Amino acid sequence: MNQRALPPLVVADPDPAWQHQMMLLLQRDFHCYPASTLHEAVQAIERVHPVLLIMELNQPDGDGFALIHYLQASPELRRILIACVTTRSAITDKVRAIRAGVDDYIVKPPDAVTFAGRMVMLRRLGHMARSYA
Repeated sequence: MNQRALPPLVVADPDPAWQHQMMLLLQRDFHCYPASTLHEAVQAIERVHPVLLIMELNQPDGDGFALIHYLQASPELRRILIACVTTRSAITDKVRAIRAGVDDYIVKPPDAVTFAGRMVMLRRLGHMARSYA
C-alpha cells in the first residue's frame, strides 16, 4: 500500500522520542504527521484533515483540552477521532476527556500490542465515520 492510500494521522506530542515511537508503530496503517505543540497540531489538522489525532494533553503552549474543544466546535473537524495518549493518569482527567469528546484515553506508557490494536480499531472507525458522512 502506498503512502497516498493511507489515512492521515496527526501525532501531537512534545516528546520527540515518544512521538517517533508512536509514528514508527503506526506508519504501516497511517500517513503520520508530527506536531510538537498545539499550534503545530492545529496547522497539521487544518492542512491534512486526519481521521485520527493522537495527542498528549500536556503541551508546551497550553492544555490539550483547548484543542479538543476547538475540534468539537467545528462541524467539519469534530469527525476526527481523538485518542489521548498522555501522562495524566487521574480519573478526573479521564472523565473530563471523555465528556469533552475524546474517543480513547490511554495512560503512558501503554503496552505496545494493546496500543497498536486500539489504534487499528480507531482507524477502522474513522473510515466508517467518513464513509457515512
